[in-house]
Amino acid sequence: MLLERLDVQNVRNIESAHLELAPRINLLTGPNGAGKTALLEAVHLLIRGRSFRTNRSGSLLRHGAERLQIGASCQDGQLGSVRLSYTRERGGSVSLRRDGQPVRQSSSVAALLPIHLLLPDLSDLVFGAPASRRQWLDWGVFHVKQGHAANWRSYLRALRHRNSLLRAGGDSPTLGAWTAQLAEFGTAVDAGRRGYFEDVASQIHDCLAALSEHLRVDLDYARGWNGEELAETLASDSERDSQTGLTNSGPHRADIRIRCHGEPAATVLSRGQGKLVATAMHLGQAKGLSKTGRPSLFLIDDVGAELDEGHNEGLYELLNSLECQILATTAHLDASETMLTKQADSLVFHVKQGQFEARPKAGMKDRRG
Repeated sequence: MLLERLDVQNVRNIESAHLELAPRINLLTGPNGAGKTALLEAVHLLIRGRSFRTNRSGSLLRHGAERLQIGASCQDGQLGSVRLSYTRERGGSVSLRRDGQPVRQSSSVAALLPIHLLLPDLSDLVFGAPASRRQWLDWGVFHVKQGHAANWRSYLRALRHRNSLLRAGGDSPTLGAWTAQLAEFGTAVDAGRRGYFEDVASQIHDCLAALSEHLRVDLDYARGWNGEELAETLASDSERDSQTGLTNSGPHRADIRIRCHGEPAATVLSRGQGKLVATAMHLGQAKGLSKTGRPSLFLIDDVGAELDEGHNEGLYELLNSLECQILATTAHLDASETMLTKQADSLVFHVKQGQFEARPKAGMKDRRG
């Protein structure tokens, strides 16, 4: 699905913006604080239902405004024209609509368009806690395996109940029932993750090789428990779980272990190298999705930051080769112009104080927002 038009009102310093987007590459350039990142944030809020900068979506509301509104006109090869809208009132009420009809589950909108988010802190995917890598993994499984999100939600529900009973001393019949559910849904979650990772791992390695000829890492999926069956592991862990008041094994402990020359990547890679690996993980996901006919949307904040000229060229080559749409911000247009050289249908939006002015490449019609 492609975003053809964006309408954004009262999101941070954007009072009102209307952008007709190019189907491939859209560069937002301007000084810091101009509203570039706010536009990416608005798109993420519309599609994913949350901001990538804060857990308090109400803080996105422009000072003095009573509501923020985000709309998008989209085109899909199978669904045809789709209109999405998101409204949030200052009082906290939220409305999400598709073609004018209320949407009950925001995940149904998220499923329409896979979003890959590349932020300046992208290397945290490599250097940070396992939770970020689990989130990356589950995001990919969500888009290729129906029912994964429901299995994960059911697993987390069982986990909360089981941990509560463990901390309270445990009630055997009830604890046993929640443990059985935990094992059932945990096994389903693990199967989805494992199958997906086996498919996407080769794509990641191919993308990393294209980004950096000499950088090699090993990626392994760690399921979160030892042994074959989760039910057996939970049974053998029962005494330890009762003592700690926590479930010590299961998919909530899973990780993607990244190693370089046999050592944990976090101990040997530079920040720039970590960003290359993390970028390859996202590009690999997009490459895999494109083979299933699912084009992605990349939201890239400060494109090319922390990468030298050679690695940036590799990044731009890969992005150009993917059948995806890109919204990227940069404070230095000249440094990112390479991205545009091989794409005829691209737009540059100059941003100043929340206002967006489109300046297309030669041969394209002028669009203003």
